[in-house]
Amino acid sequence: MDGVEVERTPLLVPSFSSKGFPDVAKVVAATSEVIDGPALVSAYDLWHKKVEPPFDFAPLLFLDSGGYEAGRDVELSDVGDREHSPRPWSRDKHEEVLAGWTPAVPSVLISYDHPDERLPVADQIDRARSLAPGRKGIAREILLKPETTQQRFLQMDTLLQPKHVRALGDFDVIGVTEKEVGNSLLDRMRNIAHLRRAIDGVGLEQIPIHIFGSLDTVSTPLYFLAGADIFDGLTWLRYAFHRGLTIYRHNYAALDLGLNTRAHVVDGRCWFSNYYYMKDMELEMRRFLSTGDFASFEHHSDLFRKAHESLLEALEG
Repeated sequence: MDGVEVERTPLLVPSFSSKGFPDVAKVVAATSEVIDGPALVSAYDLWHKKVEPPFDFAPLLFLDSGGYEAGRDVELSDVGDREHSPRPWSRDKHEEVLAGWTPAVPSVLISYDHPDERLPVADQIDRARSLAPGRKGIAREILLKPETTQQRFLQMDTLLQPKHVRALGDFDVIGVTEKEVGNSLLDRMRNIAHLRRAIDGVGLEQIPIHIFGSLDTVSTPLYFLAGADIFDGLTWLRYAFHRGLTIYRHNYAALDLGLNTRAHVVDGRCWFSNYYYMKDMELEMRRFLSTGDFASFEHHSDLFRKAHESLLEALEG
């Protein structure tokens, strides 16, 4: 890993993006006061100067591929309340961003992505191998995508071919998006578990699986129980985490802040509260790894236990 260690997992990583957050630089500035762990920013946003380094508040930075911002497609948590007009994005632009990337903290560089450009799995792996050639002091992550623009989901039978699984050992992190890894919660859990078992089966137990677009109070722990390790998304900026639920920010204001609380105050209070909530979720996940006890989760422990049982049954079927 060229001397960069992806921190102790599981990791819940707050993401920043201009897609849905045109004033993303102001959001970064506001939340940097509380963030003391990893964070994710987009190479697309760096190229278009939506955000600028040093981002030195985070001990580890994930530099995303730019594919999310380059398209109109949305995450599962996106309510589509802001129109997004993609600006130009290309592999050359991505490589130029990487060439100029000299952060003050260790980084994970994520392979190039564009929603209009799809490749067979073998070609995705070959292209990702050339990520930031010759660079030291960084970790490399491959973001696996469907092979054609007509496919909505990863083709797991192809991805899990032994030759492809072994080739994933060339990377420090393996990434998939939540919405492309399956068509239901159980389907996604099963596919994540199959991927985890496959890479473990060829001696790659140390490589974490990163689920892009998943950062909430219910689905994230479910994917963790299936074998994923790193989670990021924008849900922490869009909603409020409250007593095990992911709710509208204005409902959080009514429950915890007061009916007269102004919108900009609600936003800031939600973001700060959500970040601390994520840190508590990380601790719950780590306690579960140590004990195997579903009571490690303050909320939804029975749901998580039953979902895990359903996953094991699905894997045996």
